Amino acid sequence: MKDCPLCGAEAAPLLPGLPECRHCGLAFREDRFFGDPVYGEGLADGIYGSSKEKLFSAALDRLEAALPEKGRLLDIGCASGGFMKAAAARGWRPEGVELNPALALKAVGLGFQVESRPVEEAGLDRGGYDAASVLEVFCLMDKPAAAAAELFRLLKPGGMIYIREFNAAFHLPLARLEAAGAFRPLGLRPSVLHNFNFRARTLRRLLEDAGFADVEVRNSPPTAGDPYRTGGALGTFLTRGLKVLYYRLAQALWVVSLGRVFAGSALIVTARKR
Repeated sequence: MKDCPLCGAEAAPLLPGLPECRHCGLAFREDRFFGDPVYGEGLADGIYGSSKEKLFSAALDRLEAALPEKGRLLDIGCASGGFMKAAAARGWRPEGVELNPALALKAVGLGFQVESRPVEEAGLDRGGYDAASVLEVFCLMDKPAAAAAELFRLLKPGGMIYIREFNAAFHLPLARLEAAGAFRPLGLRPSVLHNFNFRARTLRRLLEDAGFADVEVRNSPPTAGDPYRTGGALGTFLTRGLKVLYYRLAQALWVVSLGRVFAGSALIVTARKR
């Protein structure tokens, strides 16, 4: 048995090399991988940018509703700077953290200040940021709890954190089906598993333990198209349609369950520093 790196409770085997905490629901790799992701030729621009343009816009809409005066925004895992570029165009003063040197160089080339160390080691301006964004990055970190605590310290009182993260409640059952060969005939690879795999309640625990309040969780709309090319024989058009349909079904389930069930493939989480 392994102890949960988030809450310290006992974790039980779920998939080979992937135990799950019985208390907070975190599923984590026993042997973690910290290498840079490798994508097929021509996929990176879509993965980091064009497939997420609507998600970037929705994130900024939410932040600006809470922080109409905008200000400094720290984007964790900023990649090549797509979200920072969108934020700057709307009046924010964005800065980034990116550990991949090639991606960080692209973001710097757009004129942004980018830190190349993990946020908890970077020595950034405590209490100096109005907002922080963490878009599909907590799952890849070495120490997500330490990063969340540091982001709390970096935000001003009243500052907001905006998170998009893969939903383990969606991806873990799919991973079991993949392991059983259920999707092999169509060449589908729908599950996404990383070093850390969060459920809604796990993300809430992560933020509340760091000191955040007013934590809100919702299903996230999907990325546009099929940027990771996981749709196999279904093709981009049908994959896109199925993603939208599933999102609507997940939203319906959320409404019927009075906000208790989060079945979306990804989650949006916001919280404030009081």
